[in-house]
Amino acid sequence: MTSFKILQYNTDNLRHGWDYFVKHTTDVDYVILQRFPKNKRIGLCELLDNGKVFMVESAPPNDLCLAIGRHSSTTQFSGTESITLPSAQHVMALDDAWQGCTALKTVVNGVNLVSFLPCYETHGGEYPIVFSETKSDILFLLNKFKDEPTVIMGDFHVNNTDSRVNHLIENAGFTSHLDNHKTFRSTSGDGNFFNLDKCISNIPIKLSNVRVADVEDGVGHMAIRYTLEIDK
Repeated sequence: MTSFKILQYNTDNLRHGWDYFVKHTTDVDYVILQRFPKNKRIGLCELLDNGKVFMVESAPPNDLCLAIGRHSSTTQFSGTESITLPSAQHVMALDDAWQGCTALKTVVNGVNLVSFLPCYETHGGEYPIVFSETKSDILFLLNKFKDEPTVIMGDFHVNNTDSRVNHLIENAGFTSHLDNHKTFRSTSGDGNFFNLDKCISNIPIKLSNVRVADVEDGVGHMAIRYTLEIDK
């Protein structure tokens, strides 16, 4: 059994501020991030005691990124790869920094760790993104890694009851592990707090000490910390 302390967080361009981010990056082995600002790379490296950080633009050519980083004292990773999703052409044409069309993979002890941000539905505009494109992004990634030991972490843009995505995950042989935790507070002003971030795997894993760092009166995604135990 191998275990690591993980910070999984769609930072939404550091919506809750740098101090919040620093607080929840303390004492972790790996960070798995989405919508992290490119200009904070050096600061992230320093927080990880000059550990390694990889980043890729989540909706090129904009400055919000997927990032995977490790603390200098923990197990090194290898085989890092940026992955372009099927929605890329449409997303890049929209030039919307908040969209997603990429994934970022690294390998730790023979297991793929993947940060993931697919596209999401838009309403209005001349060329809106429809849910079938989000579904295609998710299916593409599941198929890419279904035969390799993999843990995928990120914002799937759907709540834990969405059968359209749950069936994809199950049919590809993956299990979802964060469904019982509320990770996102609605930005519409209704205060609704629900699950919008996933950690899925096709190998036996356990998440323990799961903590969602809620922000009083804050909206959007919250930082999620947990111990990831891999039965490998």
